[in-house]
Amino acid sequence: MPKAFAFRLKPSRIDRVEELLNDSQIAIGWSNAQKLVNPSLDKPAFRIELDTQYPDLAKRGRLGHDTNHVWRFIREVSVGDVVIVPHGDNVHFLEVTSGPKLLPGKIADDTAIRRDVSPLLDGKPLSRRSLPSELRKALSFRDTSKELSSVLKDVLAITKVTQGSKAPLIAVESRAGIAAGIQRWQKAFEQLHTPHEFSDDLLWIADVGIWLLVRGWDRDGEHRYWNGLGNRLGNRSTRNLIVEVNPPDGGKPGRWQGLVAETSDGQTWLLHSGEMKVQGKGIQLRDHVTADQLATFTVRFTDGTLESYFAVARLDTDPLDVVIQTKRFMDVCLQVRTQQLGADPAFVQAQRKANLFEESIGHSVVPPQGAKLIDRVHAKIWHSLRKELERKGFKVSNERVGSLGPDLFTTEHETPYLFEIKTTAGASDYLKAVGQLTVYEKALGKTHRKFLVIPPGMDEIASRILDELDIEVIEFSQQGSGYAFAWPDEL
Repeated sequence: MPKAFAFRLKPSRIDRVEELLNDSQIAIGWSNAQKLVNPSLDKPAFRIELDTQYPDLAKRGRLGHDTNHVWRFIREVSVGDVVIVPHGDNVHFLEVTSGPKLLPGKIADDTAIRRDVSPLLDGKPLSRRSLPSELRKALSFRDTSKELSSVLKDVLAITKVTQGSKAPLIAVESRAGIAAGIQRWQKAFEQLHTPHEFSDDLLWIADVGIWLLVRGWDRDGEHRYWNGLGNRLGNRSTRNLIVEVNPPDGGKPGRWQGLVAETSDGQTWLLHSGEMKVQGKGIQLRDHVTADQLATFTVRFTDGTLESYFAVARLDTDPLDVVIQTKRFMDVCLQVRTQQLGADPAFVQAQRKANLFEESIGHSVVPPQGAKLIDRVHAKIWHSLRKELERKGFKVSNERVGSLGPDLFTTEHETPYLFEIKTTAGASDYLKAVGQLTVYEKALGKTHRKFLVIPPGMDEIASRILDELDIEVIEFSQQGSGYAFAWPDEL
């Protein structure tokens, strides 16, 4: 596995970045110590040579410090390693292609001790703001060099685009191209949409547990996109908005998070910059997610700059694939949002386990059907149940634990509770609830007190079976505009 290092490329305190990179080389300085390129020298010999050629180093207490930097450049760096060169807001990624060499003609410039490098990411730098937070922190060093083993995973995640022979995606910057991409996305959801009694614009995929709302308006001759994603059906005040994916109306995104981009072989992707707002505070997904949670792409814009983006969905594929990919992106955003809102860490972990479990078993989507009152009833029961539990003093997350998981999940007490709501009391309803509650308890790896919330009418045999399975029944009945629940005495 390659190692990673960062170098400033400022020998004798003179910025040589552009000059050296134009030569496809990097340099360390201390050029008068020409014997350092001798492969037989050990580290004490390095120290002696530097002390001989630069006697002021010892006087300033810098001899050991500077020996370490030169030793790193000549001995620790190997062919195939990644070298990062920060330069203002730009960050260059390079692959080392040669051992150390001496160019006598460059001694006066103090760039005589060099290595050959090959540019990664098509030779285009990334902006600092597009880097993961830990890597940004690591590159804030002031010295000549830094070893980057602590952020190697981040470095390799960025550079694998080039190392894997995958060219950067090309940003779609035309108004027509962007509009076409968003229309494809919307069309995929429309083909699988489950009708309901809320807003007609809310495209709800019940079996996956995701909605898409595509809206926008025209202002100052520009179309403003507003594309929201959520995981709970409801009206404007009760549905759960998790993340927006809003591209510009053309040109480079700037402050807009969304982006349509294409691969060299014609694939079309919807991407996201990773910036979200949680209670008005801007956060970056790359500061909270790992490479195994969300795929990233490097994207080239027409001005030649490169930026890193997260994948939302590939748009030129089967509608179900588009929806499931979008759901995967939304789930990660949900986990980050839940964490930022101060939820119990156990619940955040439960969300991730639930989503991983759903991905492992796959999704099946029922084709569009006629409008069902059941969707609206379920949403009303859900809100009434949550309010009643909070009134009883339970901490209940406002988030759902996966599309197949229990409807509500309590936290911050010894034995957490799982609740599954069914709007009718048929055999298929309680059988499905048994499967959902039992499987998720196993998947989450912790004992729960399990409840089936259901209308009156379950027969005696079904009640006895549920009791033997340690699943308690809470019956609900309509009360005005809300619902009342027959709580167990000990709840």
